[in-house]
Amino acid sequence: MGIDQIVQQIQYILAPAIMISSAGLLLLGFQNKFSSLFNRFRMLNQERRLLIEKTNKSKTENTRLESVGEQLPRLMKRACHVKNAIVLTYVAIALFVATSVLLFLNAYTKIQLIHATLSCFLTGLLLILISSFFMISEMMISFNILILEKKS
Repeated sequence: MGIDQIVQQIQYILAPAIMISSAGLLLLGFQNKFSSLFNRFRMLNQERRLLIEKTNKSKTENTRLESVGEQLPRLMKRACHVKNAIVLTYVAIALFVATSVLLFLNAYTKIQLIHATLSCFLTGLLLILISSFFMISEMMISFNILILEKKS
């Protein structure tokens, strides 16, 4: 095997690393969003408890309490979508790493796992696509919560 073939094989093996890096960047954003959702959920829940504790509720406090009551389940749904996107992205990263290992095995051993290699890579791409749809859905829910917040 010549140096050109070795370089080409290394390039093939490292190609999924680009997908791993991309997925890692997505994951960082998803986890930051997840963290801010948790903080927002805790803050709204605390506000809800304080509003309930007040015995002499004004109309404004009742309106705000209703708004918080509507926002909490939606925040939980957002958190579920972000969690699903995070899990799918982690699985995609694992599949991209598996793709690299399979490419290595295909190139340097007698084991030929071409279909498994392609399946791992394509499944990883599909999972990234699905996680993007979860994040799109989460963003739409987020906008609806913003509208509720504006009303109160």
